Amino acid sequence: MKKWFFSDDGKVTGPFGLKECNDLIAKNPSLYAWHPSYTHWVPVSCVDEFEVVITPPAPPIEIPQDLIEGLIGEEQDLISTLDRVDKTIKITSDSLYEIDAEVDNYSQVTHNLTEQVKVAVKSIEEQYASLQVNLANAIKTDY
Repeated sequence: MKKWFFSDDGKVTGPFGLKECNDLIAKNPSLYAWHPSYTHWVPVSCVDEFEVVITPPAPPIEIPQDLIEGLIGEEQDLISTLDRVDKTIKITSDSLYEIDAEVDNYSQVTHNLTEQVKVAVKSIEEQYASLQVNLANAIKTDY
């Protein structure tokens, strides 16, 4: 049979059997329980073996009107802030779209210029090679 220990504001009692535990808990449901198989003290309401009757708390009192008005004011401020954030996000998104379009345009222009440079460099290399051949032939004919 399991034996349980209880803590009531630091005062430890026990060990108790299950029936004694339930009698003790009925008188004081705010106790903490411990058993050697546990690593720490737990509220008795968390131990399935115990018969704990938990009475629901009393319903809250009516919320004061000034508190409600204050919360409504805060809610309106938050809504206004969220509207500004939404507008900023839209403007940023539109700007990024425009920048993306410009980047695509510059990318195409850069690609075209690169191709033109390649063609020009190839032409210069061919002219240089032709000049080298002509120079070599000219040197041979002079001797």
